[in-house]
Amino acid sequence: MNDKAKVLLLYLRVGLAVLSARIVLLLALFLTFALFAWAMALPTYERIACATLFALLIFLPATRIDAAQSRDRAVISPESQNG
Repeated sequence: MNDKAKVLLLYLRVGLAVLSARIVLLLALFLTFALFAWAMALPTYERIACATLFALLIFLPATRIDAAQSRDRAVISPESQNG
């Protein structure tokens, strides 16, 4: 395989990894919003706890993955997560 094809495959692989991390982040954001909207429709402690737990276990790790994948366009900068 020549050098240009290797470089093209490398760019495609990195681009798909960044894109997939961004799609996971957007999906987690929409699901968190929908779950909090459901919880606020008829607020009970169980619904609010479920929405909060989902946000803590799914959305926040997705932001960290997105920050690690694309440091220059991250929603939350990696520097603010360390301290």
